[in-house]
Amino acid sequence: MMLLRPGRTPALSGRGARGLTLVELLIAMGIGAAVLAGALAVLNQLMLLVPKAENSMLAIRQVQNAGYWIDRDATSAQSITPTPALFTISTATPLIITYVGWDATKTTITYTVDTNHYLQRQVAITDERTGNPISSSQMRVSDSISSITAQYNQPDPGNPRKILTVTITAQVGNSSETRVYKISPRSF
Repeated sequence: MMLLRPGRTPALSGRGARGLTLVELLIAMGIGAAVLAGALAVLNQLMLLVPKAENSMLAIRQVQNAGYWIDRDATSAQSITPTPALFTISTATPLIITYVGWDATKTTITYTVDTNHYLQRQVAITDERTGNPISSSQMRVSDSISSITAQYNQPDPGNPRKILTVTITAQVGNSSETRVYKISPRSF
């Protein structure tokens, strides 16, 4: 049995028992501080990149949504105005797409961009035989539209088909996205 002096515990007594030196503590603290600084740098970068990525994705989504609706309507069109004038934000000329259904209903779709940069889609359905209105609706297709142009012309003199070329740009924060859609309406 080992006799201990008063004030000593068995864990600290005996050979080979030693504590941490000041140098070892300083090295451990330095390593911990370096790991913590690296983790904070990564977190800071993530905090900066996430809003940029969100703005970029929002701009892409706004352009895709506007392109989807215009493509959907223009593909069914029998007539498109302006011909060959430009539809732009600055001229405030609306893009008008018209078609007549099998049941003699005339659908007129008008696209405009308001002062808040919202792309608006207004649909008016009338009876082609009587001219009486059947229904109308309006919806906001897309936000943050900074630029839009649409031109309806015949790009190839050898081909009688006209093409609607729509260029849409959306800007959200510092991120912007531009897409060009070339749409060929149905032929009769």
